[in-house]
Amino acid sequence: MANLMTSFYTGVSGLHSAQASLNTASHNLANAQTKGYVRQQVLLSDAFYVKSIGPADNAMMTGKGTIIQQTRQIRNEFLDYQYRVQNGSLGFYDKNRETAIEIQDMVGELYGEQFQTAVTELKTAIASLAGDPGNVVYKDQVVSLASQFVERAAVLQEELNSYQTSLDVEIKQEVDSINDIVHQIKDLNKKIQRYEAIGEPANDYRDMRNKLLDDLSKIIDFETNEEKDGTITIFAQGQFLLDTTNQYRLTTVPIGKYDRNGQLWPVDDPDNRDAGSMLLKVKWENGGDFFKDDKLEYDSSKRTDMGTLRGLMVARGGHAAKYTDNNVGEKPPASDTQAMMVYDDRLEAYNSYIDPSIVMTIQIQFDTMVHGIVTMINDTLCPLTYGTDNGELGGTGLVLYNKDGSAATAKLKDENGTEVNMTAGTLTDTAGNKVRILDFEHAFIGDDKLGTAGTEIFSRRGMERYTKTDQFYKGTDGNLYPVWIYNEEITEAPTADIRSEGGTDVTYKTWLVNGKRVTKKDTEMTDAEKTIWQSQKDSWNKSLYTTSQLTMNPDILQDSSRIPTKFHENRPQRGGYSNEAILQVVKNFDESLGTLDPNSQTEFDVTHYYAGIIGNLATVSNVWNGIVENQELTVHSCDNERQDVMGVSSDEELSDLIKFQRCYDASSRYITVIDEMLEHIINRLAQ
Repeated sequence: MANLMTSFYTGVSGLHSAQASLNTASHNLANAQTKGYVRQQVLLSDAFYVKSIGPADNAMMTGKGTIIQQTRQIRNEFLDYQYRVQNGSLGFYDKNRETAIEIQDMVGELYGEQFQTAVTELKTAIASLAGDPGNVVYKDQVVSLASQFVERAAVLQEELNSYQTSLDVEIKQEVDSINDIVHQIKDLNKKIQRYEAIGEPANDYRDMRNKLLDDLSKIIDFETNEEKDGTITIFAQGQFLLDTTNQYRLTTVPIGKYDRNGQLWPVDDPDNRDAGSMLLKVKWENGGDFFKDDKLEYDSSKRTDMGTLRGLMVARGGHAAKYTDNNVGEKPPASDTQAMMVYDDRLEAYNSYIDPSIVMTIQIQFDTMVHGIVTMINDTLCPLTYGTDNGELGGTGLVLYNKDGSAATAKLKDENGTEVNMTAGTLTDTAGNKVRILDFEHAFIGDDKLGTAGTEIFSRRGMERYTKTDQFYKGTDGNLYPVWIYNEEITEAPTADIRSEGGTDVTYKTWLVNGKRVTKKDTEMTDAEKTIWQSQKDSWNKSLYTTSQLTMNPDILQDSSRIPTKFHENRPQRGGYSNEAILQVVKNFDESLGTLDPNSQTEFDVTHYYAGIIGNLATVSNVWNGIVENQELTVHSCDNERQDVMGVSSDEELSDLIKFQRCYDASSRYITVIDEMLEHIINRLAQ
């Protein structure tokens, strides 16, 4: 009797296990198309055994059915890891591809007209003027097309800069997504912990959490660790995004305002390569940059090519770039060790902070082209010479005179009577910079009534081409010519760096001398050097012939006859037109403007430089496209492997339904048999 009664337990355990298996199979079928759902399986094990005596008085163990161990997910953590790594890499390269394609559309067509047309038309107009330098119609045409060139350049640059800024919107959205996803995972952690603590399965919550981790892997690179209570921690860029109890949120700040530790940048800090940039970077709300390395270069072995957020940061770059950002220069001979060290350092910096960014690369290339065209035209029509008595760098200095031919005083004065910081007898400033002046003797003049000399076609906003002095130099022909000092382009901002020496703060100032950086203690600088440092600091950005600073010379716009096309009155030609000078401008359009970047060896002339930019961009786009297509195949392959393990097969689940139904029926039949046996025994005993 007792054995028959306990036999009910065996049957009931079979019913329970079959019912649980049926429910799980039904749940799998119902979620076969649910994204992120992982197939579940009921794990069973033997129940307890009872020792009994057999027919021959032998000891035997009798099993008492089955028990449900757990309802588990069929998941492979290694495949999850591989999928998320490849998914993150796909996100990175896909963002770079999207950026390249959008910029290609932007620079390839500008309101229906290619920018190349503006370059070609300007060259053609100057060629027409070379054939007839005195023709006012051709001069007006040059002015008109030069204005159109400046306007189109400004529009295209604004488009590039606006697109660069628009990427900040995506970056902020990605940061918000990270915070939101991590917050949802934190909530799911609590639910999983609560349910599994009382022995209830939380597989559906785990599915939701894993789906969120898959989504997060597309945005950033991270690592997870599951704790004993079922919760997970998320570790990214050397810090916790989520620990067992707390979420650490991200935010965005201007990249040129805060240092890596979240502190405000000191004024004039030379380490701030993105000084003044209002583009966004990602930092922790509690301080410090999110990305451990601020370089833009990436390396798959270092996992720096992971996630759409990183992809956006790399594609966008750190600031709106201009031609001065490519300061690598020409490669010096290997025998010049010092020059090679400087070259290698600058090339490394360019490849680390500039070259990986497709936006900054195009900005530099475009600005380099515009700068090259305008300075080529200006310098050909308004020639410059170093202020030495023989016009060469090795000269002994230029003797200065007053207008009446008497020896000049030690100080130069500009047209306003303000002293110009030059030494006596030579046009080399006190900081050692060689000074260039308008080569008045060989310069061309306009055919306006005043015979204006040195009128540039393209100007810089807020800065004149020359500082005009009240002194003169004697030309090779014996005549006196005005000293007009060329306001050189200052390609780097002067900086002040505070260093601690012996417990005392010491200020070091850096500025350019002959294109090279010079650093001195503030207390050791002469008054003249301090004046030059401050002057460079106040005007360095205005001094550049960059697209943003470029404008048409208002004098040329007002009177196109001021375009320098005639010989000076003291020249043997005595005021005749110089078609050779204008023709030289046309020839210069076919001269090399250089390579697109320091890593390239192909040189382009002025006319075809823009076509080279477009062609290189198309090549880059194709490369990105190939990488993304291959990466998509890799991600798809990884996901297929995952789905082979965790995906729901309708055929298999239907087969399991039939199997578990038979098991249920068998258990039911078994209980019925035991019931009949008990009924029979009870009825017989009752008699």
